[in-house]
Amino acid sequence: DGSYLRMKTLRLGYTLPQSVLDKVKMKSARVYLQATNLFTLTKYKGLDPELDSSGMNMGVDQGSWPTPRQITIGITVGL
Repeated sequence: DGSYLRMKTLRLGYTLPQSVLDKVKMKSARVYLQATNLFTLTKYKGLDPELDSSGMNMGVDQGSWPTPRQITIGITVGL
């Protein structure tokens, strides 16, 4: 059974209010977090239930490495 539920991408952001920006003399500022491949819920025993999508070997992962988890944190500032 290769059924699964995956949180593929999550992006959260917060824009600082203008009252705070006026004090530090900035036009805009935003803090954000982006995460890719956070979790996968499955009973699949292999490395990754997202199997060969080419259609040639459906149901066979051939020991392929799973999709890596990535977490990005950033700040965008407008002066």
